[in-house]
Amino acid sequence: MSYAVPSLVALTLLVCGAVASLPVVVMRTIPKSQPPLLEQPVGSPHWIVEAPDDHWFVDGDPISRLDLANRLSQDGEQGLQHFLPSASLSMGQVKRSLQWLRSLSPHPVVLDLPEGGPS
Repeated sequence: MSYAVPSLVALTLLVCGAVASLPVVVMRTIPKSQPPLLEQPVGSPHWIVEAPDDHWFVDGDPISRLDLANRLSQDGEQGLQHFLPSASLSMGQVKRSLQWLRSLSPHPVVLDLPEGGPS
């Protein structure tokens, strides 16, 4: 019986310490990092939106697919291109459209998803 009380005290302190450190462990977050762009393109950024049924918009103005292709390949002063696909498009359609935009534009085209991306 002589070791029972010190053992019980040691066990109590160990459990209290573990419970006290739990909030610190839970609150620790791992920072998210994004790969930096190597250089900032000249010009202002443009927003390219793809809606269902092959409807396209650049900075809020409707544009045909052919005119968009011409604009991307010929305009040398464009800056970063932000591609914002409609939520109703499938992932395959978004992937194909992003590849198509990147093949035409001499400047970076980044995929922007509203509020954290797909659910």
